[in-house]
Amino acid sequence: MTLKNYHSQLTLRISKISLEENIQEMLELFCTLSNLEYLTFYKYNYEYNDFLYQFTVNNQGVTIIDEDLYSNRYPISFLIRKNGLVLGKLEISNKLQSQCAVLRKTYAKIKRDLFKLYEVEKELFGSQSMFNIHIVHDQTLKEFAEGLQGGLKGLFNVDIFLESSLSENLLIIKDKDIKHIVIYLVSDEDTILNDKTLIQKLNELIIVIGPDDHKLSMLCGKLGIETYIPINEFKIENLKPIILKTRKNLINKNKFNNKIIAFCGISGGIGTTTVAMNVANMLSNNMFDKNILYIDLSTTKAVSNLFLEQNPVPEKTIIDLINSGEYDVAKNLENGLVEVRENFYAVTGIQKQIDKEFLEKDTFIGKLLDYIKHMSDNFNYILIDIGTADASHLKTTIYDLVNEIWLVTEMTLPHISKLKTFYNLLKRAGLKEKTSFLINRYDSECAISIDDILSILNMGEDDKFFFDFKIKNDYKTLGRAWNYCELASEVAPDSVFVKSLEHILTTKQFYIKDDKQVSPPSKGLFSFLGKGDK
Repeated sequence: MTLKNYHSQLTLRISKISLEENIQEMLELFCTLSNLEYLTFYKYNYEYNDFLYQFTVNNQGVTIIDEDLYSNRYPISFLIRKNGLVLGKLEISNKLQSQCAVLRKTYAKIKRDLFKLYEVEKELFGSQSMFNIHIVHDQTLKEFAEGLQGGLKGLFNVDIFLESSLSENLLIIKDKDIKHIVIYLVSDEDTILNDKTLIQKLNELIIVIGPDDHKLSMLCGKLGIETYIPINEFKIENLKPIILKTRKNLINKNKFNNKIIAFCGISGGIGTTTVAMNVANMLSNNMFDKNILYIDLSTTKAVSNLFLEQNPVPEKTIIDLINSGEYDVAKNLENGLVEVRENFYAVTGIQKQIDKEFLEKDTFIGKLLDYIKHMSDNFNYILIDIGTADASHLKTTIYDLVNEIWLVTEMTLPHISKLKTFYNLLKRAGLKEKTSFLINRYDSECAISIDDILSILNMGEDDKFFFDFKIKNDYKTLGRAWNYCELASEVAPDSVFVKSLEHILTTKQFYIKDDKQVSPPSKGLFSFLGKGDK
């Protein structure tokens, strides 16, 4: 991002804030003029194709933000539309008693400002929809494709295009800021075979609708096509959850060499945070041309702030950051984002156990996905420390989202027993292939052998690669580092623990360790803005 673009975005963000304030004031006025007891405003979110709660106002002009109490409370609701575009929704406590000119003008002003806000956000974020849909069909299914286009328009506020063939034009698709879903309608195997090369080149998500043919379905699977639907089982309404589910995968499309990694432990206190923080620090120290973001998403009281920002009581945490709805790095620094060094940033985790309930709310999870999507434009590696591995809604969402899952365990019977249960969950969810098992303190006296583990887990030879990553017991280094809230990779770069992590990172080819250390570039005022190139 150039300095000129930065100033342009700053102007747009100021305009966005001003419009949001105007809309809130006008809704307060509307509530008072119409003699409503309460009015609740939902903004339409084009990315998730849903209405998101914003706030509630009462006839005293007081704004309340309490989704649990005021969401879906009132039976009377109506959409706010302009130029055929859905902008939001109002829920009101009682019927409107007045239709005076002032009330109509106030409502018209609300619609105008909401439409201006839509245009500002579209320019600011690249697009108001997360994806476009392309329906590619052969001539025998043209009528079916046209019907499908009409049906999808009723389900989504996105652009839907009809294409008569999977041509080179689709390979240009075009806009890096907008992702694309291709719904491919086929009548036989030959159609897929003829387009095989193009399908393999097309770096988009593809859904195929075709005949009930097992061989054709298997062929699609070999080509990496995510979903195959037999045409005789097809229902238009079933496409919506399939398409919405892809939003988590779409975040990383066209982000070559970028990765989002989740770190979790089979139990608490197993070393997950220690591993995650030091991996983030080592990536930062060894890849000066890359930006690293560490997110503390632990659902217990976070401790990463003690190590990364040397702050025992942060004023802002991940709750404040995600709820702010801001994607500007400079503004994020006021709301829970911490600059560890020029190319290494961290998000402070929760500090009160009571905040755990906010992490599991659907609204928070939606905003978190949105934040990660936008941050992936600035950061080459996003490392998410989610603490203990379990099947909560928050964590299963993260498992689906990330490119890799690093699961930390130990070689003791209680840990292996838990690991067996979680391993079966990974297999059922189709996550096994992107999971790496890190065995911490594998050489301690109480550890059992890998052969015993494989026997307990009833794992075959093909699964043994999961256990390639082992971390030696190094209490001497880590005990001192924890006592003084220091990163082992900073104070003891030649320690056994750090060398174990270095082996993992170089084996996974994050970087190649060279004896000749390269000095980091000098830090400038706008150095961050030019980084994160893809």
